[in-house]
Amino acid sequence: MTSLEVKSNSRFPELDFIRAIAVIAVIAIHVTSITLTKMPADQFTFISSIVINQLSRFCVPAFLFVSGVLAYQSYMKNSYLQLIKGKIKDLIVPYLVWTSLGLIFFLSYSSNYKGIIMIFLTGNGPFYQLYYIPLLFQMFIFLPLIIKLARSKKAVISLLLINILMYVGYQILVVGAVLPKDLVGSASSILQSTFIIWMSYFCLGVYAAQYYSKLLEFIKSKSLTIFIAIYIVSAIALIMDTLLSFGIEKQMELMGYFRLTVMIYSFASMALIVKISMTLRNQPKYITSIYRNSFGIYLIHVAIIKVVLIVSSLLFTNLLFIVLTTLLTLIVSYWFVELIKMTPISTVFLGQKSNRKKHVPVEPLINRLDS
Repeated sequence: MTSLEVKSNSRFPELDFIRAIAVIAVIAIHVTSITLTKMPADQFTFISSIVINQLSRFCVPAFLFVSGVLAYQSYMKNSYLQLIKGKIKDLIVPYLVWTSLGLIFFLSYSSNYKGIIMIFLTGNGPFYQLYYIPLLFQMFIFLPLIIKLARSKKAVISLLLINILMYVGYQILVVGAVLPKDLVGSASSILQSTFIIWMSYFCLGVYAAQYYSKLLEFIKSKSLTIFIAIYIVSAIALIMDTLLSFGIEKQMELMGYFRLTVMIYSFASMALIVKISMTLRNQPKYITSIYRNSFGIYLIHVAIIKVVLIVSSLLFTNLLFIVLTTLLTLIVSYWFVELIKMTPISTVFLGQKSNRKKHVPVEPLINRLDS
């Protein structure tokens, strides 16, 4: 099998595993970001928050990579028009609903209509994580072109190199203080909603989908120790890069995604997560539950974090509370999703029809490798 030519009832547990871990990492980033930007913290808590924040940075690249793999599969089964209609229903409708709720409950009323329009276009509003939705939708709009590019190894490598140059150039501009801080902040907000600077992750997912069994076979053939070693080295490089860059010019943009070390770390993290999932005889039930609700958790969790912050800012001031707040946000978000899925508004809020959990059989790994 050279592509994801699979039956519609098949699942890929390694991708589910990535999504479940990634959504937890997203929550960790947003909890620690409050500590780093708003809360007075002792040095240990501050450094610990930086480490947690940075080790969670694989999440958005992982979501894009997995989306690329699954987008290729969907494109092979459906027409382009069907795919776009489905994504409007599953992505854009919930996006508009949650963006509107964010504006109603958390918007500073000094914002003008131009600012509100930009919030809807970019997702950079009170629920700041929503930038990912228009970003992902852009990928689906250009999916036929991306698939054409992904069929050429040279094109994929070229795109990867272009993104690397973008990341290096961006970091040089920020560290070198070439641009004013307010301009850098605005540029970063716009860039994170623009597909060009992210496209290598999605495109590599589409490319991987065409050789999926070979990719799994390669990962299966290597020892877990190798993946752990690569992960540790990339994690150390990422943390050192963050501490050095942040120490030179204290801007939160230097802790973001547009860095070469984040790219390397993201691929190392995904490879390790897939390898771990292969070593498990059965995927833990809590992982399955989290991945099933991952999109809903992503949509809701910032609202939960904002409420927690209003209730008690102390929950963001030391390492123990940060861990507890992350877990609390995950649990509350999960059960909110479960409650919403029981109602008629599920499609509007989550892009999901009901709370009925079908048993979707997982094709054994050995079958997928031998196909």
